[in-house]
Amino acid sequence: MKFEVSIDPSYKEPKIIILTDKMTDEISDIMKRLSEARMDSLAVFSERGVEIVECKDIVRIYAEKQKVFLQTVAGIYTVRSRLYELEAKLNSQFFVRISNSEIVNIKMITNMDISITGTIGVLLAGNIKTYASRRYVSKIKKLFGI
Repeated sequence: MKFEVSIDPSYKEPKIIILTDKMTDEISDIMKRLSEARMDSLAVFSERGVEIVECKDIVRIYAEKQKVFLQTVAGIYTVRSRLYELEAKLNSQFFVRISNSEIVNIKMITNMDISITGTIGVLLAGNIKTYASRRYVSKIKKLFGI
């Protein structure tokens, strides 16, 4: 494995790019270590390969068809961690679980529609609509002082 460091004054924080012909256990291990070291960013997978997404850019993280996806305004990525692992790592001041299958970034919530039936419709940045399950409604109301 080769390492290359390029000093560029225009970059305000380090950026890591991994170029490879295929995903290996060694690369997965490196990504896992990097993700654990800094929880202000996560390693995710896209069609272009491995990318690093800053936590402040995350709109939501959700499970669907036994996979975990991370959504930003820019796109949807695959994550190789379980939802409960991500929930434990992410800053609870900015992220809240709204159902068994979804965690949202509080800063990305633009509107909440509280219905008479007790469900909460949540509108997120990028015009993403989702719903909080009844089980988590009281937690969300308490968080926002509703």
